[in-house]
Amino acid sequence: MRHFLLVLILAAGAAGCQAPSTPSITPPPAEGVQVGAFFKGASASGVLGPFDLAFEEAVDSAQDTVIVVFNDGTGAVGKDGACLPGNMPRFIRDWGRSGIDGHDVVVFYLCSDVVETTAEVLGQERAEEDKALLDRLIALGVPPEHIFILGHSSGASAALLAAGQAPGKFNAAVVAAPGYGYAYAEGDDRSAAELQMLERLNETWRGALARLDRMSALVYLFEGDTYTPPDDAMFLADLPGIELIVVGAADATGALCPGGPRPHFYWWSSCFREDGKKTIEAYIVDRLQKSEPASS
Repeated sequence: MRHFLLVLILAAGAAGCQAPSTPSITPPPAEGVQVGAFFKGASASGVLGPFDLAFEEAVDSAQDTVIVVFNDGTGAVGKDGACLPGNMPRFIRDWGRSGIDGHDVVVFYLCSDVVETTAEVLGQERAEEDKALLDRLIALGVPPEHIFILGHSSGASAALLAAGQAPGKFNAAVVAAPGYGYAYAEGDDRSAAELQMLERLNETWRGALARLDRMSALVYLFEGDTYTPPDDAMFLADLPGIELIVVGAADATGALCPGGPRPHFYWWSSCFREDGKKTIEAYIVDRLQKSEPASS
């Protein structure tokens, strides 16, 4: 009964945990959990198909390419979740065309099929999916230091778990609005039992992260976000390897981006593309440079 109730709660919160919908795509069946689309160059629809073949078509040189994996939020995952690569923030898709600081970039949108109903730590099953994807990319010749996982909302939460549990399998995570803060969404008409369950799930996720002693991640929080209130996630600043950025209001109205989306979706705003994108690129470039072998 508890797990059934959780499914209902997650469904109710889904509308607040992903960007506005774009036409979905249905990838053909693939082995394992790595179903999704590679984005490179001017391709708008991505490269679909069996994973190894799609990888070969999208990646010219595994050794020289930076792979960016994107984890979407709650509403885009699960057995009945839509696979909406167009929901990726535009700055991420842009990297597939422009690259980063001279590095070729291929973006992989992970169309997760995980239904988070049984794990003690919500997000762990998605983190396992991420780790299986990392193993597959490494087996295809991508150096771990060239792989970055980006995530939003619940996808960010899973990415942080993966960052701490498999730090040697990729370079770093870059995430926005992680956590299960929608448990505290203002105006939601939820029972005391529902809120108690969601608070327990939030606490187990926090506890799982606190037990990890090694990770590398850049984390964005947004003032005014009622799904991931910054105050609920400030504990992340005390964890080793995490750099935390809190984005505040741009004007007296309290808006992060005048005329833009709600704070939870600030990654999708034109303001972030003008400013925050540069910060992330600088972080990725710095991480890549630090991972390069020292010249003799």
